[in-house]
Amino acid sequence: PSGISFSFQEGVLIWTFSTKKYVYGELYQNRARVSNNAEQSDASITIDQLTMDDNGTYECSVSLMSDLGGVSKSRVHLLVLVPPSKPDCSIQGETVIGNNIQLTCQSKEGSPAPQYSWKSYNVLHQERQVTAVTGQTFSLKNISTEMSGYYICISSNEVGTESCNITVAVRPPSMNVALYAGIAGGVAAALIIIGIILYCCCCRDTGKAEDTDVARPNRAAYREPPEQLTELSGRQEEEGEDDYRHEDQRDAGRETPDQAGR
Repeated sequence: PSGISFSFQEGVLIWTFSTKKYVYGELYQNRARVSNNAEQSDASITIDQLTMDDNGTYECSVSLMSDLGGVSKSRVHLLVLVPPSKPDCSIQGETVIGNNIQLTCQSKEGSPAPQYSWKSYNVLHQERQVTAVTGQTFSLKNISTEMSGYYICISSNEVGTESCNITVAVRPPSMNVALYAGIAGGVAAALIIIGIILYCCCCRDTGKAEDTDVARPNRAAYREPPEQLTELSGRQEEEGEDDYRHEDQRDAGRETPDQAGR
């Protein structure tokens, strides 16, 4: 043969008879090699360190020096076997009575593609019958408390099996109402307590200010009320008239020496 070419999406390896040199594709450098009998019509190749990216169909093309117009081709399908990775399980939707929820399960790796199956157990760990469910999604409609328990998703292929568990606890709607009511009540109580504290602090500050004003009056600015001043002035005038009358009576009762001799 004049040359051998292996291809898979991009070049894997090219061997030319005349130069006896190999040209490797970027993804297969240091991983692919041709058998030692390539010149004797054995064009087998070996690929090391296989990954899922190597899955696919490979084509071998051979051109002959004596038949430059024709090319012989052969194809082979490669399937790399990889056991499933541990699946990720989750719940979509709220587990409230009457709701619809979905249980999901997915393995990120696995070749061939994993197949999925489900099992269900009640809260007493007793297995219960479920309809034949295959696939990554298990739908539960109009859920009730009897559906509480745990569900097992099994991911498997030809070379392995993995699983994950999902716990489902169905609750009544009233629990949501009670939760919101409790939060609202707690916030209201906190606001009332804060208001009482602020009110007490304000009253205390006002009382201190009043006590200070009573203990230290401004005596210079203090004046008797007009009523008291009028009454006091009247009393002083009456007392003055009484003193004047008494003085006249005393003067009238006295006799001069001339009057006494007469």
